[in-house]
Amino acid sequence: MADDLAALSPEDERFVRAGELSLGVFEGEELAAARRDQLADPDFAAAVTWWANRLGTMAEQAAAMSPGAGVWRAIEQRLDARRSGYTPVSMSETSSSRTAGWSVALAVGGAGLAAAALALFLATPRPAAVGPAVEPTQSRRGPQLVAQLSDESGSLGIASVIDPSAERLALKIRGFEPGPEQSPELWVVPEGGAPVSLGLIPASGEFERDLSAEEHALLVEGATLAVTIEQRGGAPHDAPSPPILVAGPLDQV
Repeated sequence: MADDLAALSPEDERFVRAGELSLGVFEGEELAAARRDQLADPDFAAAVTWWANRLGTMAEQAAAMSPGAGVWRAIEQRLDARRSGYTPVSMSETSSSRTAGWSVALAVGGAGLAAAALALFLATPRPAAVGPAVEPTQSRRGPQLVAQLSDESGSLGIASVIDPSAERLALKIRGFEPGPEQSPELWVVPEGGAPVSLGLIPASGEFERDLSAEEHALLVEGATLAVTIEQRGGAPHDAPSPPILVAGPLDQV
């Protein structure tokens, strides 16, 4: 296993990192950096989705398991090599619940999850290699709010970035197929509050607009973004029509 670990290419390392993000291993700055890559790099985002689907399917079929001794030795070597200026991560219950809609039946902690991601990577066919990171095109003026919205199949998705200082919303949208005279409608749900419409959005592609003062006040860390399909007439609507297709919390990075 140690030989396999040493043989990983930079592209393979990034693919394992996508698996670790799907498992909810990262915290703090590592989590923020991984989420920025997920928003900026479509290939990395696709790898994260692939891991989520793969691990979700396995979790439904597999019983509890622990990595073998060889896996533990390999992950210790990896941690030792990065120990200078690096604090080993632990599994955050809050982060895990937000980054995945499924549970992985592993009776191990955060480092064990990283080891499991590496072991599964070495034993499982994988999609095309993840390319180098792409710098976000959006000007970063300060802390940003981000949300990843995706359905269980990964076919529907929205990557959202909110710049509070510029009061601006940016979306990358894929996979929605509204019917005639329909469009996706974006909603913000404040903690403990009722959904408020942010208006109609395109079915796919990129979309940006300024935020009103009222919208800016609602779009804070802990609020939830959601999308439904609504009739174009009468938008923005007072309340969403079921079902909610995708939803996800806003986190500051």
